[in-house]
Amino acid sequence: MKRTQWYASLLLAFTSQIALAQELTLEQLIDKALTNNLSVQSAKLDETKTEAQIAEVKAGARPSVNVTGDYKRYLKIPGQVVPTSAFGGPEGQYQVLAFGLPYNLSTSVQASQALYNPSVLIGLKAAKTSRELSALQTRQTKEDVAYNVAATYYNLQTTAQQMAFLRRNIVSSDRLIQITDLQRQNQLAKGVDVDRLRLSKTASETQIESLQATYNQLLNMLKFLTGTPQTETLAVRTVIDETVPAASLNAPTINRTDLLLLDRQKALNNLELQNIKAGFLPTVSAYGVANSSVYAIGGDNSYIRNVPGYWLGLQLNWNVFDGLGRKAKVAQKKLDAQKLDTQLQQTRESISMDIENARNKLLVEQRNLTTNRAQVDLAEKIYTQTQLQFKEGTVSISEVIQTEDELRQAQNNYLNTLVTFRTAELDWKKASGNLIVNP
Repeated sequence: MKRTQWYASLLLAFTSQIALAQELTLEQLIDKALTNNLSVQSAKLDETKTEAQIAEVKAGARPSVNVTGDYKRYLKIPGQVVPTSAFGGPEGQYQVLAFGLPYNLSTSVQASQALYNPSVLIGLKAAKTSRELSALQTRQTKEDVAYNVAATYYNLQTTAQQMAFLRRNIVSSDRLIQITDLQRQNQLAKGVDVDRLRLSKTASETQIESLQATYNQLLNMLKFLTGTPQTETLAVRTVIDETVPAASLNAPTINRTDLLLLDRQKALNNLELQNIKAGFLPTVSAYGVANSSVYAIGGDNSYIRNVPGYWLGLQLNWNVFDGLGRKAKVAQKKLDAQKLDTQLQQTRESISMDIENARNKLLVEQRNLTTNRAQVDLAEKIYTQTQLQFKEGTVSISEVIQTEDELRQAQNNYLNTLVTFRTAELDWKKASGNLIVNP
């Protein structure tokens, strides 16, 4: 029984390790980033805040109810000066009379409803536009995050592949060192030949250490972009897909977020202009008031009386002249509209340039990738032949080291071209606005 439990525990631990070590693909990393990235979460909070602001605007179209209360305790009731003739006294004489009771309590309830207020209607339209604008800003944030994740991922893959190439080269160097050392012992090679091979191997090992540091930095950047704590492990699939898709020359469907943002900003600016112009018009609201006033006095002759009052009314507010302030605001909004038109034109020109540059870059890097892949194959073939010739004693160690350097250079050129090609693909998708399928 204990043995069975031990096997079960071991299997569970092994399964957990496999789950932890699951390597994430680029698509999985992007999905993780679009959910956990702090910039994306901040943009989503801005969307939620926009909804709260929209609710505030809608409140202006609903009735409002205000309750007020006032209590007074007069230590001395204020008086009024009145002519004594009003009460049958002589002309030219005056008397101070105090009206009221020492205790006063007044309560009022007022309900009001806007009947005509153009600003409220325009504000409701602007609220919808603000919602669309906030969603587009979130989409733009997601696109930026996805681009950065992809670019970092390709660089990390390239770095990992460079280290793999160098490790394979080191294995070959070890074999050559053994062969050359045997030749030296048989006086068929010099000691300096062995030293040169060891020096070349050490250079490769140093380069691997440098690349490992770069790899760790890129991995930490992926953790940051995907919202993964730096203390946690992030396993990434580093096998490079060397499939070269055919680059399309067809004009892509333009779905750029920056264009859509400018369009919504223009619509919002137009609504703000309408709102300013609405300030030239009057507003009308209806209201109803229920009032209760209680008057009282204490002592032997105590007395209390409630005096209610109810009334309805219409209120007109019209700011006929504001010192030409609205006129100046209208002029500013019209200039903002012209500026947005200019920005739209500039953005369209920039998009055309980005698409053309991305297309050309993609085609060039596609050809370079095919050429550099063939150069790597050729360099590997030459290096293998040179190793065989060295074993046969027909070439010197200098030629072996030279062909090894040429192989390493061909491998690096291929990897650099590959990451440049993948980046060109990213730029092509970004230029056309198709970086994220479902933003």
